[in-house]
Amino acid sequence: MRECRLVVLWALSIGISVMWGAPLAFSSMEGEEIRYVVTSRGFEIGNVIVAQKAIPNQGEQDIYFENRTDVSASFLWMRYHQSQSERAALKNNNLVRYGRKGRYNAATVSVDGWLGQDGFNVTVTENGRQRTLLIPRRDYDRTTMECPEAFMDFGSGANATLRILDMEHLEIVTRNYRLIREDVYRLGEREYPCRVVDFSDPYKSCRRWIGRDGDTVIMFRQDGKSKEGAYSVRAVSMHQPLPCNQHEWLCDQPARPGTTEQESVFFHR
Repeated sequence: MRECRLVVLWALSIGISVMWGAPLAFSSMEGEEIRYVVTSRGFEIGNVIVAQKAIPNQGEQDIYFENRTDVSASFLWMRYHQSQSERAALKNNNLVRYGRKGRYNAATVSVDGWLGQDGFNVTVTENGRQRTLLIPRRDYDRTTMECPEAFMDFGSGANATLRILDMEHLEIVTRNYRLIREDVYRLGEREYPCRVVDFSDPYKSCRRWIGRDGDTVIMFRQDGKSKEGAYSVRAVSMHQPLPCNQHEWLCDQPARPGTTEQESVFFHR
């Protein structure tokens, strides 16, 4: 998704949320669907389906992304359920539109966001109560949805630090990155070159396997932990071209003539 064109955004309080706020792959014109399995303490607790596609636009690529997450964990010390959908649009490698809705245990939450002249505007509705945020663009370098570790130059020191707009927590965090090694990841019958990157911020610490397949950036695996627990997310299959019967919104992008950017990206129309 980059922070992917993969995300994590991207969303799970047991640390999986990670992924959210990040597409898990960045995309080809024909699009692709990637399926992930989520495990915690050796148990399979859920799945993630990520789909995306790229649209040429004046020499650049506009990226449209969506994911669906379904996680249920029931241990002696914890019960947790999350069902979530997320959508995003990136232009010139910048997040310009964002939408998320879902249930987290007993809470119902929706998030609508867009990049304006002064910064990123966000409307959050939780159990019917609404609040708005304006996050100045000058205050952050990247968002989690852009997957900067997929394409950044680490230099000779293999370390980097960025101010990241965390789309899960809707705040700016200082995130430290370290390039561990170059590697390969086997998915199906293919092996994909990837880089292994550690990163940490006040909410989480993760190790991510992220690579490219042509113009597509893919998060193959993420192992992480937060205050709530540890988890692993692993890609198990990739389908190309995008199965449009399962991703109609994505296949309809760019929006029909006369449809506004807000209408095309938001869940709530």
